[in-house]
Amino acid sequence: MIPQGDQWKDPAFVAAWKRERIEDLEKHWKQRLVSEPFIPTDRELAAQAMQSEGETLVERGDRLEPGRKKKAGRSSDQARHQVPAMIAHDSGGWILHPATQRATPEKLTKSQRMYDGGLTKKAQREIACGLLGGEIQCRTGHRFRVSYQCGNRYCKNCAPRDGKKLFARQANRLRFAATRLMMCSDECEECSKAIEEQRLPHWPPAPKPFRPKTVCATIDFTLRHDRADGLPGPERMRQLNGFIKKFCRELEKRFGISRKEYGLAYCDELGGNNSNPHAHGIYVGPWLPQSKDKKELSALWHEITGDSFIVYIEFAENFGRALFHALKYTAKFAGKSSPERLADLEMVFHRVRRFHTLAAFYSPEAPKDPKPEPKKCPKCGERLSDPRGWITIVELVRRGLQDLDAVILAMNREWADRAPP
Repeated sequence: MIPQGDQWKDPAFVAAWKRERIEDLEKHWKQRLVSEPFIPTDRELAAQAMQSEGETLVERGDRLEPGRKKKAGRSSDQARHQVPAMIAHDSGGWILHPATQRATPEKLTKSQRMYDGGLTKKAQREIACGLLGGEIQCRTGHRFRVSYQCGNRYCKNCAPRDGKKLFARQANRLRFAATRLMMCSDECEECSKAIEEQRLPHWPPAPKPFRPKTVCATIDFTLRHDRADGLPGPERMRQLNGFIKKFCRELEKRFGISRKEYGLAYCDELGGNNSNPHAHGIYVGPWLPQSKDKKELSALWHEITGDSFIVYIEFAENFGRALFHALKYTAKFAGKSSPERLADLEMVFHRVRRFHTLAAFYSPEAPKDPKPEPKKCPKCGERLSDPRGWITIVELVRRGLQDLDAVILAMNREWADRAPP
């Protein structure tokens, strides 16, 4: 007789155990297939994977992947934009989360077009913007709701706000660099006064025929594109950026300008009703020739691109107007274009950097912007937590949670009313 525990050392015992185990498994699966013949389709699996009403993103992940481990290395920006699947498409048509019934027809149309165009993650973010929100709270227990923001470049909700943030972030650092380019000397009273007043020294220039040595101007570049080919792709927009950089290098050689003597900042764009890529920018540096007869800058642009010749440059009234000219187009078409057009623009600029700084405007020696302060509770001043997950705003309202921005606005108005005249 084999001692207890040593039977696993016997090859005959192990082989018999394996045969018995295989027979038991085959019997189990035959009975299960007979009693449970239903096999879910891809459409049904996709519907099961969608987030249910009142279920947070973390709870959905635990339901679909029990015992899952938290992934390391995910940035806060990625976590802020991660949303559950709310739309899907298969051979049977569109699969829509029940919450999408509250979405506007424009949002739904744009999301579906982006999904069909391959931007599936951005499409999920687009449809979630305005529908989902999260709960936040402070240490003392005050609870609020915040709306989800997709951050897409041509979102009607996010584009105007992000455009203002971009302007505010770039204004001070670029103005600092532009002031240094236009200063004549440290002893100049006008330069000192301009620095105190946060404006460009010796600008605007005297009336014609005086030609200033250093100018602040708006500058536009246009790249030709055949409408018969449809809208340009991301590679065409990257090509535009490459042409502008070559233009600057040739500008330096032809007119003897150093990169420390000028700054250029521009933003890529695509017209609201055409397919020609172009860029709107601000230029601060030595005066550039662009006579009506020779069109020196346009000729140089044609040499670089081979088929495009439109370069438009004009004196700016002041630095703020010039920078606004470059950045206002980040949100210009978001409120006027059709959902289909906005979806096409999202695909054209997918993974394409739109705002660029060159020469003295590239990483200027300007004071660093202060780090953004964490959100604080408007009632007690304690730090607010991040949303744990995204659920419908309707559910958050049902829970009695107030919108954080609305609470802050109401408290500011109340404080203004109490303030002495």
